[in-house]
Amino acid sequence: MFPVSDNSETIVNCLLQEADKAGVKIKLNVDIEGVIKNDDETYTLKANGGGVFTCDRLIIATGGNSKEDAYDWLKKLGHSIIKPVPSLFTFNIPNNKITELMGVSVPHAKVRVANTKLETEGAIMITHWGLSGPAILKASAWGARILNDLNYKFTALITWLPKHTEEKIRIEFNNQREENPSKMIMTNCPFELPKRLWECLVQKAGISETIRWADLPKKNANLLSHFLISDEYKVEGKTTFKEEFVTCGGVNLKEIDFSTMQSKINTNLYFAGEVMDIDGVTGGFNFQNAWTSAWIAAKNTI
Repeated sequence: MFPVSDNSETIVNCLLQEADKAGVKIKLNVDIEGVIKNDDETYTLKANGGGVFTCDRLIIATGGNSKEDAYDWLKKLGHSIIKPVPSLFTFNIPNNKITELMGVSVPHAKVRVANTKLETEGAIMITHWGLSGPAILKASAWGARILNDLNYKFTALITWLPKHTEEKIRIEFNNQREENPSKMIMTNCPFELPKRLWECLVQKAGISETIRWADLPKKNANLLSHFLISDEYKVEGKTTFKEEFVTCGGVNLKEIDFSTMQSKINTNLYFAGEVMDIDGVTGGFNFQNAWTSAWIAAKNTI
């Protein structure tokens, strides 16, 4: 869902206006350097410059952080932290001709990570740095720890025609030989694929633009069939043009009561948003988690 203005600032302004109506005081440029739990179940927050704040109830909504030591102050309160790693990122494929097709998208494809059980389906978009789109983002979310362990260097296997098998593709090739023998393979794709992608895969299979369906060699037909079903790409890193905006990891969910969002370890301490070990497969789910958990926490701190 998007605001009518199609501007994310509209949402920010909405939240700020509601906070103002409720009499919320927002302190800017204040770094909290430590949190102390007092004997009477209240909390004291120590800020930069010697500032001190005391509260009866405390909601932690600091968001995710890619550095584990950023959670040290929560560890001091007795909470365990699931190691944070990036989530929701794209695949960087340097020096590969596929990037020349930037802007091309396939509505339904499958992506697998070689030598793992990680496999997702959905749209794939080709970018100037590699691969993106829902199927890639889902793979990076569900496989955040797997890909981190691989240091983001792995082989991505792309099935451009997930509803087909190699046998069905070979049958279609034979049909083309019989029905369209004089047509050029390069300019006559029998599948629902973007024209530029088909041309790229045909070239990759060693088929020149002058080869007709009647003259397609068996070796090249097998190669083209293989690329349509299991196209290999060497991934060398994740998103290169911006920081990931979602973190997998954070406060261990076993230590939180989800009916109230209160800590099971510390009374009057609550959590909301991505500071917890929660990450959705798209940004919208992460917003939903942030707002829903914050609503539950707020409801139970009144």
